[in-house]
Amino acid sequence: MKNFIVACVFILILVSCAESPVFVSPENELIEYTGRIDFSNPETPVFSYSGVSIRACFSGTTIAMIMSDDTGENYYNIILDGEVIDTVRIDTIKKTYEIASELRDTIHEVEIFKRTELTFGKTSFYGFVLDAGEALVQIQNKRTKLIEFIGNSITCGYGNEGENGESFGSSTENHYMTYAAITSRNFNARHLAVCRSGIGIYRNYNGLAEGNKDCMPNNYQRIFLYNEEPLFSFRETPNLVCINLGTNDFSTSGGDSALYVSNYLRFIDTLQAKYNKPDILCLLGPMISGETLPKVRSYIQFVADSANKNGLGRVSFFEMSAQTGELGIGIDYHPSVEQHRRNAEELTEYIKPLKGW
Repeated sequence: MKNFIVACVFILILVSCAESPVFVSPENELIEYTGRIDFSNPETPVFSYSGVSIRACFSGTTIAMIMSDDTGENYYNIILDGEVIDTVRIDTIKKTYEIASELRDTIHEVEIFKRTELTFGKTSFYGFVLDAGEALVQIQNKRTKLIEFIGNSITCGYGNEGENGESFGSSTENHYMTYAAITSRNFNARHLAVCRSGIGIYRNYNGLAEGNKDCMPNNYQRIFLYNEEPLFSFRETPNLVCINLGTNDFSTSGGDSALYVSNYLRFIDTLQAKYNKPDILCLLGPMISGETLPKVRSYIQFVADSANKNGLGRVSFFEMSAQTGELGIGIDYHPSVEQHRRNAEELTEYIKPLKGW
């Protein structure tokens, strides 16, 4: 009788173990990370920039993620098998979030994509949870291209899911539906964004004429814009780097063209030093209008032409069509989702012959 009881207990233990969910560590080599991410603690990657992506393929019918957030204001799109299935706001408490259940028992792809910008704080990722007996598998849809977008509120997607006159908040910002992220998806490329609302090449929004110390070129090398450490590794050269900066430098009176041009050229020097002869595309965004537009156009065109002569990588210029209001206007006169779609179509068509994609 005693042996029978011991055997039953042993069987129960085996059954219990077999039914336990599988924890997938963030260190798993089958997870694809894209974006500026702090891996100082490899068991808990931390990130803040828009567009950070965590992607993996898994077997089974259920998947969950474990995350926490500094502020509880960051939103993420959940993409399953290529379709956005949910938007999740991450709590300040470490929690497990069910992504999907009762799926067809086959191989699925999941992607977690950060909609909101760095001003809403940092998020920590602790891993995935899968069905008992399941595991991650090799990603089947290989993204062999990488496009980096450097920009301001336009690139962030500030207020693109709201209407002009409404108040801006994290729920109204969707980087996934910006010209930048849409363009990357059009080429099935991995997407790297370095952007912050209000930032400029030398002068942030309504800044002093002599400029701001926390402009993009001065803090670009950091993983977190306002933290001196850690620094970004720059191990991988993007196939294309797109810069969309200048709107804030000249959005209010006081912008200095000489400082703008010199800092822009210095910034391109930095990119060319960090990357191996990168292709750089200098963009003129859709928010500049009136007599300011031809001036800024001439500055950026001059920068691109001058930098292109250095032989350290091709530098080009492209102007996206300005918003007119026919496609709606987002919060604080920012581009709407439809305006972003239009600009993405234009940019995609320009890049195709430029890169031969």
